[in-house]
Amino acid sequence: MAKKGRKQKKCKAGGWKRVAAGPKAVAEAEAFLAHIEKSRRSYNREPVKLSPLQQQLVEQIEVAFADVQCLDEPYVMLCGEAMDDYMSKEVLDVLAAREVRYDWHDIPDDLLSTCPTTLCFVGPEAYRFLIPRFMIGSMHEVVQVYPGLSCKAREELKDYVRNQLSLLNEAQKQCVSDFLNLEHVNEETGELQGRSVFLPWELDEYGTHYDEQKVTPREFGLMLVQRYAERMGLKAGGR
Repeated sequence: MAKKGRKQKKCKAGGWKRVAAGPKAVAEAEAFLAHIEKSRRSYNREPVKLSPLQQQLVEQIEVAFADVQCLDEPYVMLCGEAMDDYMSKEVLDVLAAREVRYDWHDIPDDLLSTCPTTLCFVGPEAYRFLIPRFMIGSMHEVVQVYPGLSCKAREELKDYVRNQLSLLNEAQKQCVSDFLNLEHVNEETGELQGRSVFLPWELDEYGTHYDEQKVTPREFGLMLVQRYAERMGLKAGGR
């Protein structure tokens, strides 16, 4: 009973409302959901054992994104995927009522695998809600996620991604940076590779403190990975 009461309170606090939709939009939404369910039923993946650094990052994500919800934006996991299929706003509004938005742990692996493009389309609140689930899912090889940008990305794309990540606090930003860094670390050998994609705050650091003629983006990417390795106590030859 207490849990139900909490959810009712959360629904009241949300900044969006369910809207009535015409029969055509309802039918299109139901067809989309049927396709999603079919894909979910075909999902089959063996469990993946995480490395020590991956396990540590999962724990870090759990703390940083604890209690994150998506109450003020209507479009979350399902709607993000539907936007990739060019669904109308009326259809999206129907799907919005079916979204997981109170606890990102409630998004199962089969749904995560079925909606791989969602993060490309959602707004800042939905992005903050979904990114922890996508990062953990990626480490478990359920889905792939690429939150970074190249230094040479178009300015409009940089602005778009900056807006998507604008609600992340410092601890959450660190998780996303660490996720990218970990992709370029060999835990067994201690070998580090420079990365070529960056987050908005990293692009700011590069633009402010480094001259591209003296420090290339790849060299800067290696610097970021080295910082991560030092912070995690990773040395040549493994931990």
